[in-house]
Amino acid sequence: MKRYIALIDCDCFFVSAERAFNPKLEGRAVAVLSNNDGCVVSRSKEAKAMGLKMGEPYFMAKHSHPDILYVRANHELYQKISNKVMNKLKSFTDEVEVCSVDEAYMDLSSTRLLYGNNFIKTAKMIREILYKELHIPVSIGISTTKTLAKLASDKAKSSGGIFVIGNAKRNKVLSQTLISDISGVGKKLGEKMRQECIFTALDFISRPDYWIRAEFHKHGMDLKNELNGISLFKVEKEHKAPISIQQTSALKEFSTDIEVLKNDLIGHIRKACKKARSENAKAQMIEVMLRDKGFRVITQKIKLDIATNQEIEIIPIAIKLLNQLYNPVVVWRSVGITLLNLIYDDVVQNDLFNKPKKSDDRLGKVLDNLEKKFGKDIIKIGK
Repeated sequence: MKRYIALIDCDCFFVSAERAFNPKLEGRAVAVLSNNDGCVVSRSKEAKAMGLKMGEPYFMAKHSHPDILYVRANHELYQKISNKVMNKLKSFTDEVEVCSVDEAYMDLSSTRLLYGNNFIKTAKMIREILYKELHIPVSIGISTTKTLAKLASDKAKSSGGIFVIGNAKRNKVLSQTLISDISGVGKKLGEKMRQECIFTALDFISRPDYWIRAEFHKHGMDLKNELNGISLFKVEKEHKAPISIQQTSALKEFSTDIEVLKNDLIGHIRKACKKARSENAKAQMIEVMLRDKGFRVITQKIKLDIATNQEIEIIPIAIKLLNQLYNPVVVWRSVGITLLNLIYDDVVQNDLFNKPKKSDDRLGKVLDNLEKKFGKDIIKIGK
């Protein structure tokens, strides 16, 4: 049976969430900043029209666009509103795959009996309910594959909020779409395709199968089939456990001060560990990252003696890695932490000859409970 898949994408989600929380922001030019007021991570339509760029550092934006209202990101608020959006989507069908805080795939095939075969009407109903009940505007793309649904959702943003790619107009749409705009085509792959004179998505699917297999292997054939409307990837409604957890953001201001970097790193470790505990995951390895003013990234990683999700155990090790990476003459833009080689449900491979070591999980749970009861950052962790 042919599947009909929709990608629901919340428009300017961080800004929309702020407006849902504070309706007085409606109609104003608003931009949401990353942690520590580093750079712009979300813009309202009004802010975009004024020329504000995504990723623009705040210290530059506030001078070039002083009339825009800048708001510091509130990720707890965004996660709460995201949960409400996803739960509302699941009230239409349980076949929902949550991709991120602002995106989800839905398999609309099972909604036929409830809402009829007109999936455009179903999409309109979803949009209206999400805006009426949660005040979150969304764009919806519909097609027979995930790849085409993603492309349709991108086009829906400039086509009234809903866009459908069916068999009749698929090739026309693909002829007007750059291959670099297709989900799954990264920078490196896109460059190789351009070298082969593939500029549009239609150029790509017009190439013979044997050539695509030879040049782009299985990934290339999967992409061609998905673009031809042949669904290879199902909507996965089960929650996928992450294989790593990363936390990073731009510094409030560029800095050469090691203490500034340490304080920021500790904050990221706190968030990463909290996320790991919520997933019942423990890290067997950590990686510290530094990014300089010119966007050059350096990293250092280390295997842990014991798998853990506790800040008190990770912070001293991470600070040592930071000291190894740090250069006082370099101007730094950001610092971050990645928890790697995650294990779940206390499945730990112990040493055959030595007594197994265990991480004490109690402190982290206490910190989480205190934050839940009294608010974010109620307790600070020292270096």
